[in-house]
Amino acid sequence: MRLLASYRPLLPALAYGAWLRIRMQFARTLLGSSWIGLSTLISMAVLGTIYGTLTGIDDWSAYWVYVALGLVSWNTLSTAINSSCTVLERARERLLNQPLPVGVVVLEEWLTTSLALLIALTAVLLVMGFLEPQLWLHLLQGGWLGLLNLLLACLWLTLLIAPIAVSFADIHQLMPVLLQIGFLASPILFYRRSLGALGWVSDLNPLYAWVRLARDPFLGQPHWVLECLVLLGQVLLVLLLLARLDRRRMAVIRWL
Repeated sequence: MRLLASYRPLLPALAYGAWLRIRMQFARTLLGSSWIGLSTLISMAVLGTIYGTLTGIDDWSAYWVYVALGLVSWNTLSTAINSSCTVLERARERLLNQPLPVGVVVLEEWLTTSLALLIALTAVLLVMGFLEPQLWLHLLQGGWLGLLNLLLACLWLTLLIAPIAVSFADIHQLMPVLLQIGFLASPILFYRRSLGALGWVSDLNPLYAWVRLARDPFLGQPHWVLECLVLLGQVLLVLLLLARLDRRRMAVIRWL
């Protein structure tokens, strides 16, 4: 409880800082942060059409929803993991010159990822909601819980990877390769049945479990008991890793 109390007053400022980071990223563009949603829709249309044609899709609207939600979920996870490899290094001057808990830097990065997810998902719901109106109902019936679990996974993975990456810089070079392999080998752009006898390959990617937790409720396949158990476990894991990271502040700074 003391840990939560120390971070609670900082959350509004961190959320505003995250929003400013997104605005600055697209400051010179005409569409601004709308590019996050637009890029997701373009990827869905192009990649979905290619893979759908190759795998012989019949119900295109349902398939495009499947691809769009898979892309949103995977991109959120991969962005969080890739950024976790350099988040502390990028915040080096702040940590050296300000008496901030290390967790503040991680939370701000996580809030930026969370806002990007919300923008991308809103674009998908607005566009694909015309083809599949039940998407909005599925959001209320369990989709929100899957998204919450996805975001919590991003948080504890960042808390876990960030201090490791400080002392083991090679992880930043290795992670994109692993994520690319995981993306191409998992049923994100195609249905699992398309793998046939190789369906077991998707089970080798642990990150795909969170893609399923986030996507299945929107497809009318909620997992309430599993989602609630995962949620509880992830909250406890976040608290443990956040407390551990703050205790190791001086060790992290020495590595920086």
